Amino acid sequence: MPDRLEALSSRIDELTDPDGGFAVVCPLSGKRPVPVRGASFPSADAAEAAVELVLEYRDLLREVDPHLESIPVVASETGADPLALDDASDSLGRPSGSVTVSGDGDGEWLRMDDAPVVHVRRNGELLDDDAVARQLRSKLTRRRLR
Repeated sequence: MPDRLEALSSRIDELTDPDGGFAVVCPLSGKRPVPVRGASFPSADAAEAAVELVLEYRDLLREVDPHLESIPVVASETGADPLALDDASDSLGRPSGSVTVSGDGDGEWLRMDDAPVVHVRRNGELLDDDAVARQLRSKLTRRRLR
């Protein structure tokens, strides 16, 4: 197994670039997991390839340590703007149920209690803003009618 870990680590190292603008991160915490802590990648394609290698590396480690945390990992731009959240209110100051999320890249996540779940991809393609807005309006209208 050490040989397999070393081979995976070498393949990941071959993809890295110290000045790269992409990273492999956990979308829940924003942290870079072992074996890519501190590593950056020159392109989204290189980071995506590294994601697969990281998953394989961590699965192999889990054979020795079954308690190793299983976390999701994604390729993300390192220079992406942080998320900004704008919670709108109605004329009486009550939350309107409308939320605006902004940011670049594929690594943004927003977790909210009691928020409607909407689809942002279909058949692997991002949906346009109007399709997501229609889902939100529909779900928020149903919630208000209850």
